[in-house]
Amino acid sequence: MVGIGRSLVCFCLIMGLWCSGAGQAIASSHTYPEGGERVMLRSLQTLRDRRDQTWQLVLFKRLNAGRTESIHLRVVGFPGGAEFQHPKPLRLAARDRSWTLKDVLSDDSAFPANVGEYDVWEPITQLRSNAPLQLVLPVSPVAAELVVPPFVVKEWRQLV
Repeated sequence: MVGIGRSLVCFCLIMGLWCSGAGQAIASSHTYPEGGERVMLRSLQTLRDRRDQTWQLVLFKRLNAGRTESIHLRVVGFPGGAEFQHPKPLRLAARDRSWTLKDVLSDDSAFPANVGEYDVWEPITQLRSNAPLQLVLPVSPVAAELVVPPFVVKEWRQLV
């Protein structure tokens, strides 16, 4: 009888933790003061494209005196790998919509060729669900395709 009681207590504890969402605390969001009334909020994720190449995605929102100045997505590939074709746009697709995102880095920017940065203000503020997103990165020699999973979309929506 004691074994059944312990099992029931363990089951209830596990279910309570699962229902509370405690197991989903994998977010990587941070706040950084930039001086004065400027603040940057950032989400950092690492994902693999369809060819198993690793990419770092950094979504960041800049605030000045509490007002949003910009929302950008910085995409960083492995050094020596694919190179971004500036100023080509990035394509973003949701289940029912797609966007062409403006490249905010120029050909002669100080960033290395494996870095791209795009204005995501419009699409990120219009997302109404955590459904996966598709990214098509304008890199050479061949465009890279990434699927942004729901847990990342949820984090991005919470950041915005």
